[in-house]
Amino acid sequence: MELNLKIGSIRERTRSEGPGIRFAIWLQGCSLRCSGCFNPHFWNPNLGTVVSIDDLCLQIKESVQRYPEIEGVTFLGGEPFEQSASVAVLAAKVKSLGLSVMTFTGYRFDELQDNGHSDFISRQDLLRHTDLLVDGRYESEKIDKVRPWAGSTNQKFHFLTKRYAQESLFTNAYDSIEINVSAQGTTKINGWVTSDSLEKLLENL
Repeated sequence: MELNLKIGSIRERTRSEGPGIRFAIWLQGCSLRCSGCFNPHFWNPNLGTVVSIDDLCLQIKESVQRYPEIEGVTFLGGEPFEQSASVAVLAAKVKSLGLSVMTFTGYRFDELQDNGHSDFISRQDLLRHTDLLVDGRYESEKIDKVRPWAGSTNQKFHFLTKRYAQESLFTNAYDSIEINVSAQGTTKINGWVTSDSLEKLLENL
């Protein structure tokens, strides 16, 4: 049986979604719906595009051929662990290509360890293929202005393999956003800044 993912967006080359240059995949659908979320358009599981894992893997391979400096894939959303079975399979394929995997989740790490949850096994599979995990709900009253990539100070970085080290992860790393305007005039923004900073930036465009 062919496995699919519900995708909200893809950025094949970004510096704003984890260490180095990365292929980023936003999963569609999130039941947590944190207040102040930067991506509420990825909440609704009925939106987005259904893409097969094989097609996504091919896209990643083609992107790495075009941009060999890509060092990994980042899963964010939306909520990757609400599609954990399929994301885990894709993550395993990503690792087989020699790329790293970074996963963002609104669930706390201890919640993902609940062996009574119906998705416990697939959640563990995704964790097993994740090098760097950022966990915890976004709390808008605790905005993190120090660490890159984390939205609020309650969120934690979990180094699940030896691919990345806490001592060196944040060297020359900082929060940023990327604005991409297509030939058709469509604008896509990814990365992380405060809402006030984003509004000020867009005023000048």
